[in-house]
Amino acid sequence: MDLKMGRQSWQTHAFRFAPDLVAALSRRVAQDCTSAGKALTAAQYVDAAMTLYLPSTISSQLELAEEFLLSRDSDVGTGKQASHRVSAEVYAIASPLANELRIAGHPRLAVHVYSGVLDRFLRDLEEGPLGPMK
Repeated sequence: MDLKMGRQSWQTHAFRFAPDLVAALSRRVAQDCTSAGKALTAAQYVDAAMTLYLPSTISSQLELAEEFLLSRDSDVGTGKQASHRVSAEVYAIASPLANELRIAGHPRLAVHVYSGVLDRFLRDLEEGPLGPMK
């Protein structure tokens, strides 16, 4: 609802995610659009994921990135980039994240932070599609 009502305050940000998570997100959005009877967007899911799981501190972001990397057999490389409109609150944390990680001596870890967030969100969604929405 905030995306529709607060559209002017949402800003576009480029995120990089592990390619398999991008595919899983697309499948979930399509499934939920059909089952809920509403036009949903990947941006709404990305914003929800970041709102719920993106830490605001570098130390917590690094912990999340490490947890994500340990859950995988291999690195995700540079990931797959997609730009999404997100709420002002998410943008305030996400927009400086890559540079703050670089300053802290951990360049190129933003993909792992963002992927860790999206992975947690997709795992924590209830099984099965959304029900009809009014």
